[in-house]
Parts: sequence; C-alpha cells; structure tokens
Amino acid sequence: MSKIDYNALGQAIDSTWGSSSTPKTASYSVKFSLSGDVLVASYQAIVNFASEKEMIVMKRMYEDESRDVIAQVIKRVKETYKGLTDKTITFSEYNTSTSVEIIGYNVHNPKRTAYMRRKSFFEIA
Repeated sequence: MSKIDYNALGQAIDSTWGSSSTPKTASYSVKFSLSGDVLVASYQAIVNFASEKEMIVMKRMYEDESRDVIAQVIKRVKETYKGLTDKTITFSEYNTSTSVEIIGYNVHNPKRTAYMRRKSFFEIA
C-alpha cells in the first residue's frame, strides 16, 4: 500500500484560488472535500425544464452528464497529483446520491429552474 501525500492531494483538488478557481464553463461546478480516506466530489448545475414530465426524462440525462463531468475532473486530479509527486493515486467510487431542487416556479410559466446536485464518495488508495 502506497502512502498518500495529502498535501499534494489537497493542492490537486483545490479550486479556491488561482487558475484552478477560474471555471472553464459556467454551466456547472465541481468541488471536493476530504474526510479521512474519503474524497467527496460535489457537482452542482442550474438546469431548466419545460414541464414536470420533462423533468423526469431530463433528470436521467443530467445524471449521466454529472457522472461524466466528475469522471473528467477526477482524471485531472489524478494527473495533477502525479505531476506533483510522481506517484499514482486511485479513487474507487462507493456511493453516490443525486437530487433535484426546484428553485424557480411560476404558475403562469411552464419553465422550471432547478439545482441538479450529485455527491460522489470515493475511497482513496
């Protein structure tokens, strides 16, 4: 079992300042936190639905998108960690939860605005 350099991992997941804090897109955000040997990835996006029926269908699409986005960001974290330490790190996802929170609703307008959130928990090895 290799020893994890938590200082380097913290630098790899840090997105609070510098170039890593500048979003490449305005459509979503991915933030990380560490809790022992668990890395928590929190994805959040603002999404729009035309109706309640569409929300059910589109939720699956947004779940797939959030999974893909988190996978891309995890890949970047692994590359950054390797660049800092010359060691590899692996993450094993063991739990995920998703939620949709309606934040904009008007009875005269069918458009629904919502937060799409996903939390993924990874074991660090």
